[in-house]
Amino acid sequence: MPTSTVANLASVEGADGEGLLRRRLRLYRITTALLALVVGLAVVDGLDLVDVYGVDAATVRARGPGGVLLEVEYGAVTRPALATPFRVRVVDPGGFDGPVHLAVTRAWIEVWDENGLYPSPSSETADDRWVVWEFDAPDGDTFELFYDARLEPARQTSKDGAVELRDAQGAVLARVEFTTAVRP
Repeated sequence: MPTSTVANLASVEGADGEGLLRRRLRLYRITTALLALVVGLAVVDGLDLVDVYGVDAATVRARGPGGVLLEVEYGAVTRPALATPFRVRVVDPGGFDGPVHLAVTRAWIEVWDENGLYPSPSSETADDRWVVWEFDAPDGDTFELFYDARLEPARQTSKDGAVELRDAQGAVLARVEFTTAVRP
């Protein structure tokens, strides 16, 4: 800073002009460092090196008998009260000859505030461990489910989950497991 500015501060503030200048310079440096940190973290998050802000999704897949594919997109990282993706896709190369049965771990599904489940199940049951949905067989060889939900605002811990594709008798055809990490 030019000496004339220091002199002006000294004349305005008296002998404490240099103290005021030091305090302002320190505040400037702290503010600049904090802004650089926020921008740097945004760049790191944008490059998907570390999950810093927002919601990040991941996909897990499993194959079952006859080449049936179970694919689940879920929120790998989320924050309380944020909408988080949860989609299930089942592909049966031969087409569906009956209803689609999906089971989701109850402990995982209960941490969400549901806004909607599309399509709606034709029936739903639950026990201590699982919520089981039955959906009418779709036309073609692909079934897709979308669960529109937000993480409960008070939720602060990560949660493990699983989805199973089952047959009409409840036998597991394909299973995927995942963890949704929660950040503040």
